[in-house]
Amino acid sequence: MTERKEAKGLQSLRQTLADDIMDASDKEILAQFAEDVGSPDENATRMRTLFEKTVLLANKERLHSARAGATAHKASSSASPIPIAEARARLRRVLDAHAHDKGFTLAARKESELSDADVVDMLEVMRELGLLSE
Repeated sequence: MTERKEAKGLQSLRQTLADDIMDASDKEILAQFAEDVGSPDENATRMRTLFEKTVLLANKERLHSARAGATAHKASSSASPIPIAEARARLRRVLDAHAHDKGFTLAARKESELSDADVVDMLEVMRELGLLSE
């Protein structure tokens, strides 16, 4: 019972404080702020400076992460496990071997139009599907 009275009393106090703040004029709030903290203009300038520094730091961190990701991607994609000419030849053999298989479809492009990365990716997928032996 005592807890309910205390909770009710706190709720009443919160509401009274909120009403007091909402009823105060801008001049009254600024005067109270100046008395408690200092100049509102100086505080606003400090806050803007902190905000700008935070944005710059966040952008730098995102840039570093993007660079690290690009470097890792470049390192992993540029190192093909087999020479690209051999990879293209393997792809041609698989495509020719399954030319009459209706369940085996690819986009209507010639192998020569595929990028090196596309060729390597297709071979990897074909290996996963069991269409390409090691």
